[in-house]
Amino acid sequence: MFNGVYTAASGMITQMNRVNNITNNISNVNTPGFKREGINIKSWSRISGFSNLKLPLEPDTDKSKGFINETINSVAHMDKSYIDFSKGPFKRTGNDLDFSIEGSGFFAVLTPNGVAYTKDGEFSINKDGVLVQRGTGYPVLGENYFKNSKLIKLTGLKNTIEPDGAVKVDGANVDTIAIRNFNNYSNLIHNADNTFSTTNNEQPVVEKNFKLDRGYLETSNVKIVREMVSLIEAQRSFDRYQKVIDALGNDLASDVIEKISRVA
Repeated sequence: MFNGVYTAASGMITQMNRVNNITNNISNVNTPGFKREGINIKSWSRISGFSNLKLPLEPDTDKSKGFINETINSVAHMDKSYIDFSKGPFKRTGNDLDFSIEGSGFFAVLTPNGVAYTKDGEFSINKDGVLVQRGTGYPVLGENYFKNSKLIKLTGLKNTIEPDGAVKVDGANVDTIAIRNFNNYSNLIHNADNTFSTTNNEQPVVEKNFKLDRGYLETSNVKIVREMVSLIEAQRSFDRYQKVIDALGNDLASDVIEKISRVA
């Protein structure tokens, strides 16, 4: 009976995690360049590879102890989260400092924690003439930054950014927007400021196969109807697990009362 309670409780926890994940996706439906997140759910036995073990197991080993512990190994847990990097729809804004990336790659920006990467091409010029992200104020990086640490400054009478990323001030080339890509997107983590950082020593590579569309933004790839359906499913599953625990709890209480009465 306790095993059933543990299994149902683990189901409730995983559904709570799903609800939190879906809620975050919905809250970012209007965030430029946002990539939806999801989670995979498995049992501990599948995560640990117990389902693939060949029997019989050697006695008195960690694997044999773990294999027979059904209370732990049968419950559901979050396996890992993942990011859906599919492109969001392009939206025309008409703003000369809004850019979407047609093709592959990310914009590079300078955050307080170092260089990060984003699909959010909503830019502006700060009081010092530096090209920055409008929402965060992070400087948008050009190739010069990776050579001499210089930021992009647009201080001329006529400032333009060409489709190939070339930055021109009064007709003169001063820099090129840095577009970076990655060999393995699974090594990217999503930061709270809608940027991405790398893990597992993943190194950015210079992306050449792109075109900047001026006056357009890549919008969030969150599909609101899909997320709402998933939210309802998660909430209903949570309620079902709760009912199971209530039923098992009532049975357990009745059994304890009966045994106490016998002793008395």
